[in-house]
Amino acid sequence: MNDYQQFIDSKALLDRPNGFAVEGNLNGHLMDWQATVSEWSIRRGRAALFCDCGMGKTFMQLVWAEAVAAHTDQPVVLHCPVGVRQQTIREAEKFGIQIPVRACDDDGDIPDSAFIAVTNYEKLHRINPERFAGVVLDESSILKSFAGKTKQRLVAAYRETPYRLACTATPAPNDHTELGNHSEFLGVMPSSEMLSRWFLNDTMKAGGYRLKGHAAADFWNWLATWAVCMSKPSDINPAFSDDGYVLPEMRRFNHLIDIPDTPVNGQLFGTTILNATTLHTAKRESCTLRAAKVAQLIRGNDEPWIVWCDTDYEADALIKSIRGVCDSFVEVRGRDKESIKEQKLTAFSTGEARVIVTKPGIAGFGMNWQHCRNVAFVGLSYSYEKFYQAVRRSYRFGQTQVVNVHVISTEVEAVIEETVNAKQADHHNMQLAMIEAMRDVQRLSVAGDLKRSQYEAGNSMELPSWIKTASV
Repeated sequence: MNDYQQFIDSKALLDRPNGFAVEGNLNGHLMDWQATVSEWSIRRGRAALFCDCGMGKTFMQLVWAEAVAAHTDQPVVLHCPVGVRQQTIREAEKFGIQIPVRACDDDGDIPDSAFIAVTNYEKLHRINPERFAGVVLDESSILKSFAGKTKQRLVAAYRETPYRLACTATPAPNDHTELGNHSEFLGVMPSSEMLSRWFLNDTMKAGGYRLKGHAAADFWNWLATWAVCMSKPSDINPAFSDDGYVLPEMRRFNHLIDIPDTPVNGQLFGTTILNATTLHTAKRESCTLRAAKVAQLIRGNDEPWIVWCDTDYEADALIKSIRGVCDSFVEVRGRDKESIKEQKLTAFSTGEARVIVTKPGIAGFGMNWQHCRNVAFVGLSYSYEKFYQAVRRSYRFGQTQVVNVHVISTEVEAVIEETVNAKQADHHNMQLAMIEAMRDVQRLSVAGDLKRSQYEAGNSMELPSWIKTASV
């Protein structure tokens, strides 16, 4: 092989699976499409599952972890949000995972044999990554920040781990470039190389990038070799039935709380112009009224309720109002000890508590609350991902009832809602584009038929003699 051919081969985007073939049958509780995806991820070794909420990501990542632990006779670590640890363990028991699955806080809890250690991201500094043959990131959108400390720590910690799996419903909540963080964590390609290969600086968006038009097909082909993106089973194979994966109706109710315009900074008249001051003032002044509205809604039936707030003073007002209409509720705050958080979240999950009050940043990821169909937001942030994930704790596959989402806000806060709605539309369009662009290639990849996507030279090329003879 000449030097030029070696150069061309080095640029080929090879599908290099570094996993192993599944021996025997996988867990019998897997649905056919889940078994297909699980087998592919095991064969792949380092893979990402971008599956919509309620499609069984927890089950599939447990099956993956079990296979890796059994194959290597070494422990596998599964990182997840703190409130999801006990839920993950219950899932393992429910589906008969044979490898021991335990919640772990540090190295002392982890044996050197086949074992699945379930821990939250905050415990990363307490464990030695070198002990694990495999790592799973549950809700891996935590990687989304290109320069974020969490992303950098996870990439550095597991750089040498042989087997890696990343799972989330929102791999790129803001734009396509965030997919590079998953690629980097998996050891497929650094984020910077992905950007330089397929993206251009977007002059219309400061610090932003856009996908090169002529490179789009190659980008999606490459992504499909290491990631599965799906919103329903038929996305990976039309033969798979979508029965059970059609969501019920979701009804959205907007409750606008009317408060007088408040003069700010010596102004003669109030203002509805949105800035940090007017937003903070409006949220403070309407807090009691918004909390009272939630209490009214909860009093209206004896069903479970999830109440999301944005600030501690909103939580204070909610507890004061709810206490008068419901004697079975829990409040989960960021300052709670991890063990207390788990106890409270479990209490709501099991039905011991009828109402839960918390923030999307605390419990908005990973929880399965299909038993609840009533959701209320008394505070919003500009984060669409938090709003989406919070809604999907209840509105997810497995939900059989109409889901009611109540947004209680002031006129000033409505501007935030408009921004969230716009981001929602953008995310939906990006998800559809991703699934459509990857569909054909993804089906081949999951079936094990896709081997490589590479540059094909149309004509042979003779290199100049000075290149052939140059010393290196």
